[in-house]
Amino acid sequence: MQTVVLSATNCYLLPCNGGYLQIDCGFPNEFDTYVKRLKRLDIDPSEIRYLLLTHHHDDHAGFAAELLEKTGARLIVHERALPFLARGVFEGKGKLLNLRVKVIFRVFSFFRKRVCPPVIPRPDDHIIKGDDDKLLRSIGIDGDILYTPGHTSDSVSAVLSGGDAFVGDAAMNFLRICTIHYHPIAIVDIDDVYASWEKIRTYGGQTIYPAHGKAFRATGLVPSRK
Repeated sequence: MQTVVLSATNCYLLPCNGGYLQIDCGFPNEFDTYVKRLKRLDIDPSEIRYLLLTHHHDDHAGFAAELLEKTGARLIVHERALPFLARGVFEGKGKLLNLRVKVIFRVFSFFRKRVCPPVIPRPDDHIIKGDDDKLLRSIGIDGDILYTPGHTSDSVSAVLSGGDAFVGDAAMNFLRICTIHYHPIAIVDIDDVYASWEKIRTYGGQTIYPAHGKAFRATGLVPSRK
């Protein structure tokens, strides 16, 4: 596994047949930075064969359209993301976790518009409708794609047989000053968040690789009402 760290997002690259599966990408204006950091890893953009978006938010799908166009990579995404990706907008649901998160988010939003270029699926792309135990294995990765809503209605995670779990924003490990305790900073349904945590562990997730923050043990995913 390789990791490209952008301003807010960890982009994980997993070896697959013929190249790499990339999990998520950064904000719309970060493509050039991404390419430079990719080359530091001695990886050419043409080696990105698949792009798995854990959900539609702009810090995960921001330069997805540009990446797909310039690399020819195949998109993997949940069907619930499609209407939001097509318009390049947020779902419009969800509440911020607590007051500290609200303050930080308002400051952040002042400097950045939460939109991204539209992403329209093509015939060869892979649209996930729920859990999928075949797609990753078909491209040379031993693992499952799980539907893990809660942060958004379209969130998915990839859990590998060795215990590595790439969860997008289903869990986070940053903004400790906000006492988030691994919760997403924005939540559509807290019960779904906790059910997704349990599913990740049930499918063998041991080490959590979040889109934001450092990896941590799955034992840290302990439900607590915020």
